[in-house]
Formats: sequence, structure tokens, C-alpha cells
Amino acid sequence: MQSAGQAAGPDPVGAGVGLAGGPGGGGREREAVGRHGPVVSLGQVGPWGAHPVCCRHEASDNRPVTWGEPGRWGRSAWSAVPLRDASWPVRVTGVIALLGALAQALPMPANVTRGMSSTVSMAVSTVFITLAVRQLPPGRRDAFRIIHLGCLTWLAAWALFVYYRIHDPQMFPSPGDAVFVVAYVPLVVGVLMLNRQRSGRLAFGPLLDASIVTVSAGVLTVAFIVLPTVRNTGMTVTARLFGSVYPLLDVLLLFLVAQMLVVRATRDPARWWLTAGIVTTLVADILQNVIVLRGGHDFPGWMFVLWALLFVGIGVAADCAGQEARKVTAPGPVSAAEADAGGGLTVARLVVLTATAGLPSLVLLLTSRNRADSYEGYLSAGSLLLLVMVTFRIWDLLRVLKRQAVRLSEVARTDPLTGVANRRSWDFELARGLAAATRTGPVLLTGLLDLDHFKKYNDEHGHQAGDDLLREAAQTWRRALGTDGYIARWGGEEFAILVRCDDEADGLLAIDALRGIVPSGQTCSIGAARWDGQEDAEALLHRVDEALYEAKHAGRNRLVRSSPVLESVPEDHTSSISSITRVGES
Repeated sequence: MQSAGQAAGPDPVGAGVGLAGGPGGGGREREAVGRHGPVVSLGQVGPWGAHPVCCRHEASDNRPVTWGEPGRWGRSAWSAVPLRDASWPVRVTGVIALLGALAQALPMPANVTRGMSSTVSMAVSTVFITLAVRQLPPGRRDAFRIIHLGCLTWLAAWALFVYYRIHDPQMFPSPGDAVFVVAYVPLVVGVLMLNRQRSGRLAFGPLLDASIVTVSAGVLTVAFIVLPTVRNTGMTVTARLFGSVYPLLDVLLLFLVAQMLVVRATRDPARWWLTAGIVTTLVADILQNVIVLRGGHDFPGWMFVLWALLFVGIGVAADCAGQEARKVTAPGPVSAAEADAGGGLTVARLVVLTATAGLPSLVLLLTSRNRADSYEGYLSAGSLLLLVMVTFRIWDLLRVLKRQAVRLSEVARTDPLTGVANRRSWDFELARGLAAATRTGPVLLTGLLDLDHFKKYNDEHGHQAGDDLLREAAQTWRRALGTDGYIARWGGEEFAILVRCDDEADGLLAIDALRGIVPSGQTCSIGAARWDGQEDAEALLHRVDEALYEAKHAGRNRLVRSSPVLESVPEDHTSSISSITRVGES
């Protein structure tokens, strides 16, 4: 936000900028002590949706209740977060603040009336933000407290600004302008703290992207706003100083917006609302600069609404942060991979960065096109051409890197000898299979296949023949399993398989059929087990390994099925299982 007083004019109040409040939202939770002790309700509906849960928790005495304490129904699974009921004053104050902000668009009988109205609206908005910030838990409150300090400073600045515009319309800068500049500091610091709280660290890639956007806007701001203001000898030194500082502060706000947009780790509702509030303020400031540069002094009421939406965004952001803190599972720290995820250079981001970086040169080309004796146009056109060429080169490198990443991913997931999945991919696929079986409920069979007498075969035919046998067996089994099965090399001459089926007996028959297609006339032993729906992957594989051990020691070339009790088979499948386990025994 900036003062328009840098363009001296007769308008005492209309030349200023007003802020008004926000729509409020989520309430501060309080205890409601009744006959049965504190009764707390989470889940009341606020202007932006319901709280995450709705439940009733009572204590046996009249004392504050926290989640995690024993109640009438035993110990709660909630984390120990201070319990506050969503209070109606926060919501009501937020609605009043929103109405006050929207009211700035209404016709006013005089500029003095608009100034007083915006002051009252800003005061109500500040109260709303105060209540919204107070509902935050201690761990989430620090950054919003600093932003709240900036709002209080802004309120004081606006009150001074209006006062001096009424009593001395020609005064610029006024004490209010000085306080306005100071108010930017806690706002910037608070937003930076919010970004760091969620992402844990500032990744270089997103930081560089935000800097590119900011530098581009800063160059244009300096060229078309700051330098003309500094060279305006009709203004006092202090007036030129403040007239130059305000646009630069807007560039700083643009940096905050760009950073929040490019960092994926900070994309939560609280930061989206805060970003939206800052964007509306930037739009209003840009329009204000355009009006001032054209010699205007009056600003329409809807511009005051845009400025007011900054406080709206801050209030709603604080409420969203409070709702997030009251969820069952608090957000954990973001890993390094997640923090860097927002910094990936996609094609879309490359196009945006290229357009942003080339904007100053494009503006220079357009402004110098009528000066035939100037080299500025040629230099700017050449700069744009070089920028486009460099962009295409980077795009080509991205394609190469993408192809290499795909190949590296395949190498990391594939056994180099047999071409089937490796142990790492098996662990992932097994975990995914267990999760899918939990949701959808199909039968999930796991097996281990071991080539019989592989060492003897290797010694008799050579290591190359042994490698060929492993490769041919793996590919033959993969084709036989089809889309319903999964095979991976477990290690050495052992392979692990997953089979999803509707009937256990049919699945076991399909697994046992793999014994009959071993290449080069060789045989294999198989241990298999059905997942019981509760055991973890380690326990399941332990049962499969025991079944394979039994198959080996029972004479090889057979399938042994493990159940929670080895060789315990349901009656309806006894005949099928028996036929499988007897194959190859004679």
C-alpha cells in the first residue's frame, strides 16, 4: 500500500489509500462450563467451512480440557492441543469487517467521509485479525503475531494519514507516510517466517525463480516510476524519497507473492488467502501509480476495496491456520525432496520465466521504435532473440534430462541380468499390494521360487549357461503370470511373486503351473502363502520362506503352501492343495 500524496493535489482524502477489514472466519474456541464440566465442540461451521471434526469432550472437574486427556469415553487419540471452542465473536467480527470493506465501494458524500469510514473499517478489521490470531496454538502464532503487528502499525499510519489530509491537504510526506513505510517491515518478516515454518528451508531454485520475477518488475518500476519521481525537481527531497520508496516496497511484496506461488511446500489455504490479499493490494497500487502518472488525484471506491482485501486475506489466513492446527493429524515437517519439489523447472515455468526476464527488453523495444537514430531498439531486439534461443536450449536440455531420468528410474527398479524387477521394486510393490488388498479385498498370494540344483547346473554348463537359465526362467514366468501377477528377482536363483486372484485354489494352481515351464528341463521349488489381512510384509515373507524351506527338504520340485499353521488347509480346498503338493513326488 502506498500514499498517493506524492502527487500533490486538492483532494484531501481521496488521494489516500484505505484499508478495511476481512470476512472473519473460524472462531476462537473457548470452554463452555456446564453442569457436567467443560463441554467443547469442534466442528462448528464458519464462513469458510466446517471445522475438521465435531465431537463432545467433558472433564470431571471445571478445568481446561486438552485433547489427549482421559474423558468419559477414555483417553482421546488427539494430540495435546489446547482446546478452545469456535467463538461467535470472531465470526461476527469478521463478517462486519467484510461488510465494512465492501462498503468502501459505495458513493460517499465527501472525501472526508470516505477517510473516516475507511478508518473505522480498518479498526474493525484489525480487531478481527486480533481475534483470529489469538485462536492459533503457540507453535503457529509467532509469524501471524508479527504480521498482526504490521496491521496495527498500518492502522496507526492510516489514522495519522487521514488526520493530516484533513488538516493539511498539501502535506506530503506526512508522519503517516513514515509509519506506513515502517509497517511493511513486520509484514514482510511475518510472511517469510510462514514460508520457512512450512518448508523448513528456502530452496535455491524457487528462490531464484521468485528473484527473476522480482528483478524484472523492479527494473520497470525503477525506470518508469522511481527515476521520474527522483528527477521531479518540483517536489521536496523528502517527497521524492517517499515517492520512490513506496513502489520499491510494492516490488518487495511481489517477491513474497512469487515465492509463495513457486514453492509447493507452502501451498496451503492460509498462504493462499494471504497471497490473494497481497495480490489485490499490488493491483490497487499499480492502478494508483497509473492514475498518478497521468496527473489524476481521485481514486474510485472499488480501489479502496482492493486495498481492504489485504486485511481480509490476513484474517482468513489466520483462521485457516487455526483450523489446520486443530486437525486430527498436525502437518509434519516437509522433507528435503518435498521442499525441492516446487523448484523443478517445468516447461510451463520456463516459459513464464522467459517472458518475465524478457519484459524489460520488450518494453525498451516498444518505447524506442520511433527513434530511428537510437541503438536501443536493436539492442533490445537482439537481447530478446538471444533470450529465446537460450530458452530453447534449456528446453532441449530438459528433454534430455527427462529421458535420462526415465532410464535411470528403470535401471534402479530392474534387475540387470534377468530384466525383471529387483528387490527394491519388490518391496514397494508388496507394500502397495497389501494396501490394495486391504481396500478392495481380493486374495493376495505371495510365493518364492527357487531353481533346484542351480549350483550343480552352473558347474556343469558354465556360468554363462547359468545366467541364460536365470534370464529365460524369469521372462517365461513373467509372461505366464500376466497382468494379475508380479515377479521380481529375490536374490541369486530365487524369485518372488505376487498373484491377485478371486479364489485361493485357482491362484495356487496358477503358481504351481510355473514349475512345469522351467527352461532347459530344470525344476524349481515353491513356497507360497496367502496374506491373512493383518500381518505385515516381513511376517508374510517369513511364512513364505518357511514354506520354501519345507519344499526343499521334502524332495524339491513341489509347491508347499503355508497358512498361519503350516500345512493347515481349509476343508473346501483340501483336494486342490493336496494335488498340488503331490506333483513331482513320485
